[in-house]
Amino acid sequence: MFFDQQTGILNLDEQIYSHSSFQKIMQDQIVTDEEIVEQSHLVISLLKDLEQSLSLSDLKKVNNIIVELGVLYAVSQYKQVQDTSL
Repeated sequence: MFFDQQTGILNLDEQIYSHSSFQKIMQDQIVTDEEIVEQSHLVISLLKDLEQSLSLSDLKKVNNIIVELGVLYAVSQYKQVQDTSL
């Protein structure tokens, strides 16, 4: 589910690009403020549903994964800015 079975590499990008919400937003190749707000609302709704269905222990694990993905995204963005200013 998370990793390519042949390479062992995280296949998050592939899952994102093929996901219906990404496809819908990118259909016209323009991302609007409204689309970002709608996606934010969707994510909040999904997290609230998840919060109701998981144990506290599992919620802590999910929270840690979300935070670490956020860290990875943030440092990747900083690295990209850093590399373009060299």
